[in-house]
Amino acid sequence: MLIRKKAAIAAAAILALSATGCAASVSAGTSSDSSNSRYGGTLTFLDPVAYTAFNVTNTLWSNSNVVPQLVDRLTYQDAKTGKIEPWLASSWDVSSDGLTYTFHLRKGVTFSDGTQLDAQVVKDNYDQHGLGDKAKGIAADSFFTGYVKSTVVDPSTVSITLSKPDAGFLQVTSIYRSGIVAKSTLEKDWNAQGQLDNLVGSGPFKVKSHDANNTTITLERRDDYDWAPQGFAHQGKAYLKEIVYKTVAEDSVRMGSVKSGQAQIARNILPTDEAALKSAGITVNSYSVQGEVNHLGINLNSKFVDNENVRLALQAATNRQELRDTVLSDSYGVAKSVLPQADHNFTDQSSYLQYDQAKAEKLLADAGFTKGSDGFLQKDGNTLGFTIYVAPYYQTSKKLLQLLSQEWGKVGVQLTVKEVDSGTYSTKILSADTAFNQTQWSRADADVLRTAFGSEYGFANKVANPELDKLLQSQAEAGTPDARQKIVTDIQKYLLEHALEIPLYDETQVFALAKTVNGFATEPVARAELYDTWLSK
Repeated sequence: MLIRKKAAIAAAAILALSATGCAASVSAGTSSDSSNSRYGGTLTFLDPVAYTAFNVTNTLWSNSNVVPQLVDRLTYQDAKTGKIEPWLASSWDVSSDGLTYTFHLRKGVTFSDGTQLDAQVVKDNYDQHGLGDKAKGIAADSFFTGYVKSTVVDPSTVSITLSKPDAGFLQVTSIYRSGIVAKSTLEKDWNAQGQLDNLVGSGPFKVKSHDANNTTITLERRDDYDWAPQGFAHQGKAYLKEIVYKTVAEDSVRMGSVKSGQAQIARNILPTDEAALKSAGITVNSYSVQGEVNHLGINLNSKFVDNENVRLALQAATNRQELRDTVLSDSYGVAKSVLPQADHNFTDQSSYLQYDQAKAEKLLADAGFTKGSDGFLQKDGNTLGFTIYVAPYYQTSKKLLQLLSQEWGKVGVQLTVKEVDSGTYSTKILSADTAFNQTQWSRADADVLRTAFGSEYGFANKVANPELDKLLQSQAEAGTPDARQKIVTDIQKYLLEHALEIPLYDETQVFALAKTVNGFATEPVARAELYDTWLSK
């Protein structure tokens, strides 16, 4: 899930890629046969971006490949089917009005500090998510829309009350940012919760050590772990003894380390490196990320883009096939809607996303723009131009935006691409002068669109849209999956009919895996799950 809406950035500092189609639960080319599995060994995982101090809700990719190893959730979502299954909750009941979810907790679960999982700690976790805690500097989690309260029924039963039906709520209980942490973590303020030493979960690993800047993080196995979901390939303790995460920004060093055996997994492989790695016998696996496609988020309060014709013209001036073929690889899908093709709720809306230079030129002419002496369009003495900043969380961002600048230039639109450090970037995209930012929200449920576009979230880069709000709320209250899918299809059409974002490509995570890696898996938005992973000799 990636940076998108500006109020979210202000509250969360970094919302990242997050990531975010239906990633295979076991990678092609890796063994999931538990009969051949081997306990022990240290796996080294290389990431181009450092882990950032933040509480469990941070969706920066580098964080979200670490935290799922430390925290469990009430439920588990199967990456292949999308089905929600038991985890820390052995079962649950939903009231007939859809407002109350009662979870019956699994017994015998402990956190890495030795304390027991019970209904009170679940309540405290969910209250902090759903209501926030002003005294601790913790904002309410936008995924917990409509949350009212949690009630301890008995030590192993907790009841959660919503203000309105939410068809996506059960899925919220399965995502890693809803991971249950111990009382010792919850008692700390936002800043302290962001320190790795304070992140205490019930997951199969715990933090062993890390350096001052979190550029090297070591997790160690919990030998007492024995409550994995049935959807995993084995039960009991994890296979790996340790996992070492290292920040290595240089692409060639990450690739060389995997080739030489110094590391076993590297994330965020450049498209230009994929073929060379495969030829060297390295497995390269790509996983489509469920949620939004990678796209340009639009600040509708910014100059020029408040005009729908301008937005529609830029949508038509974007050659997505060229972007994929020139900058990316076959691992990435060409965007055909606001949801990726692998998403369970995707419907093909590619008719809205055809490259059409003539259409773009006509829309801009109809909007009153004429070509100036410099070749760029003007209106009332103002050049139709924008500044966009290279997103530091996407390795291909610079090349992709530079190519997009060329494409838009063909219809007379000036797109200036600038590169700044990550801190400056967060500030720049908050500016009212910044019309676009490359981004993506990750979540394996259609309700991600309500988080992204619903007025109730109060995001600063959009204007009130009652018609869209009604659609977004209707999908959450739909009585059947078929009824919901129809509304989600209408939402996809609406967003593209009005060009409320500009889709670029299907967000994808690409991993390089050494020959010794077996049983590698990801959850539905392509974050690594290393519980079943093991190393052969």
